[in-house]
Amino acid sequence: MKRSITSAILLAIALCGPIYAQQLPEQKSAPTPISYGLVVDNSGSFRMLLDKVIVVVTGVIEENRADDEAFFLTFVDTPKIVLRQEFTSTKAELHDAVQNMFIEGGQTAILDAVKVSAEYLAKNAQAGHSRALVLVTDGEDRESGSKIDDVLRFLKEQNIRVFVIALADGKVFTKLIDRLTKETGGMKITPRTKAEITTAAAEISLAMRAK
Repeated sequence: MKRSITSAILLAIALCGPIYAQQLPEQKSAPTPISYGLVVDNSGSFRMLLDKVIVVVTGVIEENRADDEAFFLTFVDTPKIVLRQEFTSTKAELHDAVQNMFIEGGQTAILDAVKVSAEYLAKNAQAGHSRALVLVTDGEDRESGSKIDDVLRFLKEQNIRVFVIALADGKVFTKLIDRLTKETGGMKITPRTKAEITTAAAEISLAMRAK
């Protein structure tokens, strides 16, 4: 008799267990906020691309969530690496900075700009945020004094991923940007059509949030 009662109880638990589990609400973790830098090539090779650059950078900013923060830096040669907007969570401040950038002559220093941006990000990003750089360039570095291995070492130490939106009036130089993206766990997008430029911002934002 006791054995029959015990068996009945165990059977009831086995039947009810899955039902109870199904009734529990699904737990979803909140997305990790992002601290990132917009690092944009303003050299002469981008003179005919400025409108496209503004569209894609503005699109990235619009993807920001309330807890995200971003800064905006432009570069040509090393003396013309300019922090145009410090870290902010206010989209309007970033949009104003983007609208006020302009193209200048000079030899492009991509690695120096990435190094300066990474150092600023590492020093000023909020604790607990994911870290990233969004680099807009054609990939041709003509003047940097920084070495790629040193820059990559710092990026990895600081857990900073690099995402590149590769734009060019002609050829995209992939060697440098491929190393920056692949070795930091980032991604490269090479939009060519108007539709691809429009969707590039959402792709980058989604990729930055991926673990």
